[in-house]
Amino acid sequence: MMRPFPVFPVRRDDDGFVMIVAVLLLSIVASLGVVVMTSGNHSSLATGRGRSWVQSLHVAEAGVQDAMARMDSSGAIPANFSGSTDEGTYAVEITPLGRSRYRVEVLGTVAAGSSLKAARRVRVTLAPPESFNAALFSHTSVDTKNNDNVVGDIWANQNVIVDANDVIQGSVTAATGFVHMRGGSRVTKSVQSGGYNATTTNGIFLDNNARIDGDAISSVTAPTDPVTCGGESQNNFTIREQSGAVIGGNVTTWGARTGPGTVSGTISEHVCTAAPAAQPMPTYSYNVSNYDPATLHEWGTPSASSATALADFNTYLAANKSALAGTFTIFQTGTITQATRIDLSGVKTAGDVTLVTNLPVFTNGIEDLPSVTDAVVLVASFYQPPAGTVCDVNHDDSDCSIHAKNSFQTSGATAVLLYAPYGPVAIKNNQEMFGAVYADNIQIKNNQTLTYDARVDRIVGFGPVTLEPTDWMELPS
Repeated sequence: MMRPFPVFPVRRDDDGFVMIVAVLLLSIVASLGVVVMTSGNHSSLATGRGRSWVQSLHVAEAGVQDAMARMDSSGAIPANFSGSTDEGTYAVEITPLGRSRYRVEVLGTVAAGSSLKAARRVRVTLAPPESFNAALFSHTSVDTKNNDNVVGDIWANQNVIVDANDVIQGSVTAATGFVHMRGGSRVTKSVQSGGYNATTTNGIFLDNNARIDGDAISSVTAPTDPVTCGGESQNNFTIREQSGAVIGGNVTTWGARTGPGTVSGTISEHVCTAAPAAQPMPTYSYNVSNYDPATLHEWGTPSASSATALADFNTYLAANKSALAGTFTIFQTGTITQATRIDLSGVKTAGDVTLVTNLPVFTNGIEDLPSVTDAVVLVASFYQPPAGTVCDVNHDDSDCSIHAKNSFQTSGATAVLLYAPYGPVAIKNNQEMFGAVYADNIQIKNNQTLTYDARVDRIVGFGPVTLEPTDWMELPS
């Protein structure tokens, strides 16, 4: 009998399969490594580009600051220029817009010539700082008389007197003094005082049929605490309304509200409020570079006066008073009185006029030509009357810094700023003016119409800097 052939189990050889799996795993790991490295490089690149994008804006803004510094230091307008910071480079283009306003465009570039390059462009408008936002501003007091109409706000560091039937279409502030509204006068917004009349103890007084459409606030100048209001007596700071007087808003006073007049809003007596602080007069600095040399006429300057300044100006004025335009500095040496004043009577303006002088200025009638469509006139007198002299609206030879009378009438095409930081301004008789008056003291009388015009708000030469940004926008680069 034959013995069966032995059967052995089949032996599997897994060596090749393991190798294949190992190769596949190594391939997957390598692929993942490439993905990780690619992703990391892309992330780094994106981060770098983002950083450059942010930095390029910083660089562009540095170009704006450079332009402002150059224009502020010299007053001159530089040609287009380039510069750099630690982050990148900038290119600056400056375009004059008129009246010392400029458009500045800056392209800021970071990492030029590399894959991380970024560039951004900004446009900034520069203009003189805001200086004149009230229709009437007095370093001391304001006094209106006889049917005057003021469209705009009145600010006085001391007292405000609104005479009978005058209308103030705005607010009235007497920062450290009182407000007296005579019969039939009206203020269309709020009235605030910071002191009181020592004779009457009134902070705000409304005579018969006077009216305040807004609030009436009798405050205290710089009270040290709200409980005692700096120790001021509540017998003072009264708001008094005579017969027919009306306050359309609320009444708030440290004193009492008295009189037969009416109040439409709430009455809060013996409440301490702080008056707004007295404001400084906007200051002026002369810089020849601020003005167009083609229309600049210098007969003496603030730093170098001339013995013939007035005579030289009068010679020019005699030949050009029918169409006056340009910038004029008239600074006279020697003794200055009303006998050596500038007389602008009968002048017709033909465009922008800037007149800066240390002499008093008088005018009996001035107007703009019908051809004028948009102009700004500045009359700035730095004349300071001697102590003890008086400026009087009724006398032409009284000691005013600026005295304007009889149809000082410019159309709405021309805005006028009368500026007298060291002396009073007197205006009377049928004036019609668009602009503002800023002076040490202001008196206006007899049918004046003054409408505040925002074109006088920013005039070169005034304020702590020559120019400041008024508008900012980013443009496509």
